[in-house]
Amino acid sequence: MREHGLGSRPPGIARPGTDRQGRVVVEGGGWVGSRTVPTFAAGVLATVAGFVVVWCRGPARADSAGTDRLVRWWASVWLRMAGARVVVHGLAHIDPAATYVVVSNHQSSLDPIVHLRMLPLSLRALAMRQLFQIPVLGRAMRTVGMIEVDRGSPDFGQIDEAAARSLAAGHSLLVYPEGRISPDGTIGEFKDGAFIIAVMSQTPVLPVAIHGTRRIWPPGRRSIRSGQVRVTIGRPLPTSHQAGHDAARLCDQAREAICSAHRDLVAAMSATAVS
Repeated sequence: MREHGLGSRPPGIARPGTDRQGRVVVEGGGWVGSRTVPTFAAGVLATVAGFVVVWCRGPARADSAGTDRLVRWWASVWLRMAGARVVVHGLAHIDPAATYVVVSNHQSSLDPIVHLRMLPLSLRALAMRQLFQIPVLGRAMRTVGMIEVDRGSPDFGQIDEAAARSLAAGHSLLVYPEGRISPDGTIGEFKDGAFIIAVMSQTPVLPVAIHGTRRIWPPGRRSIRSGQVRVTIGRPLPTSHQAGHDAARLCDQAREAICSAHRDLVAAMSATAVS
């Protein structure tokens, strides 16, 4: 039986460059050698600075373009200090003026940082409650409109209400339907929650595959090393004229698209490493 639930963990201001194939590339920077301490130090400082700006602007401006730029800047600091070189394929599949329920496989704590920085959307993520308990970070996340999820005992009514408000305000939702970071890099089964939200709100689902983040920031560890990350954005899956009973089929379609794209990413990065 498929589990019904939602899971998540938690682009700067300048547009990233493009290579000759038209792919978006962000080059990482920072200290040579161990990146762990400088990355976390810069990340904490960026979080504090972001919180001060958010607090000064007030919750009434949480839905503004300025808040989106601030979130992208925050994510950019983390990626540059970590030395993450991100390549994105499939940007043509995104309409920046549209809203989506963005679903992705989950490889590392770095994943949401990559997605917030690289996807040209106003994103609000569903994130686990523990992140909201971190001083400063939790307050900032609530103020900008991130959605809190208790994975042990989720309040689906509250989640649905918060998701509906976010979509109505013009934000896309970022969800990791596996419900946790993959312990071995494989893609686990998806939960239905994100797809029920998509169907009930008639919002297209945007499947996204990511690979390479677990090498930079391995699950369960705090050590960070530089490396390449690749992201593939799939074609949006329509939800118009669909009902609640279609969520399971939509879930299967999204997972199939992500698994297929992820296999291609693994093969491409393995070939690059060999050559």
